[in-house]
Amino acid sequence: MKDERRIDSDADFSGSQYLEEAKAKTENKTKSTHLKVEIEEQVSGKVSEHEQEILPPNIFPKVDRADEGTGPKGWSTIYNEVVEMRSKFVAPVDHQGCESMPNTITPNLQTQNPQKYRFQLLISLMLSSQTKDEVNYQTMVKLNNGLASSGGFCIETVSKLTPSEIDSYIASVGFHNRKSQYIAKTCQILLQKYKGDIPQTIEEIVELPGVGPKMGHLLLQCGWGINSGIGVDVHLHRLASMWKWISPKANTPEKCRIELESWLPKKYWMDINPLMVGFGQVVCVPRTPNCDVCNLGRKGICKSRNQKLLKMPMSEERRAKLMKQRADLTNLINLINDDVSYTLNK
Repeated sequence: MKDERRIDSDADFSGSQYLEEAKAKTENKTKSTHLKVEIEEQVSGKVSEHEQEILPPNIFPKVDRADEGTGPKGWSTIYNEVVEMRSKFVAPVDHQGCESMPNTITPNLQTQNPQKYRFQLLISLMLSSQTKDEVNYQTMVKLNNGLASSGGFCIETVSKLTPSEIDSYIASVGFHNRKSQYIAKTCQILLQKYKGDIPQTIEEIVELPGVGPKMGHLLLQCGWGINSGIGVDVHLHRLASMWKWISPKANTPEKCRIELESWLPKKYWMDINPLMVGFGQVVCVPRTPNCDVCNLGRKGICKSRNQKLLKMPMSEERRAKLMKQRADLTNLINLINDDVSYTLNK
């Protein structure tokens, strides 16, 4: 998203490379935010100060003091701690997530060709179900490179492909056979009903084959700057449930969305998905969360923390294991070492 080179399809974006990419992409993030502000002004005529902030992809605003009293007790403390931790690493979602992916592959696409960006964003969202960001990213690169000589990765080109031809490009993602059918049908609908662009209401978007509310709200937020709802994926749903931000009855992403929107101030609706997805991808991973590098665990805030892991020293073996995660955790590990050094020198 940030540097002016095209990403190689075989590139391995892990560890410290993510941090380097984060710095390089700040300029593009700035341009993207300006575009969102312009679109939001066209749609609603009003943009809050919160939405105008220009930040790198792993940096998020903390909860305003005026909002701390809303929602479940202590929610803002958890949110702010996650914001602090996310500033220490760049997760896959920050560069290879659906929102950032088109700009990572083609720098400045969102500002230079917004309609093409929206189409690629839609395709990346449709491919993302049951698929890791890294795999989805490589699939999008394959589409971009494979279609370059026949008109480029745009709706005009993709709409001419048969489902089997589409499938040959996307075979690495989950449920690729079904998704190739959805993509082919969606292209025809967009050309016939929306002049090849993406509709601007959630009701119209979820009528597209294979597109649900989560994809729809993210598409509106990132493609049109329309903040109509929270995009809830498995990470956000899992974390919201663990922290009691939602009731036990909210056992689906859609029910989770409805409950979160009932108390979470609207200005956090766009941030909460990438914020929590990155945290869930790298720190609070499913089944074996890294509580020893988590502020919530170390400060006793999270009731689900692994007490045994927290009591163990940061051995070289443990450090090596942490460094095999989906992002470079050096900064979080160093915080633990700083705390230990401070305690020993007291």
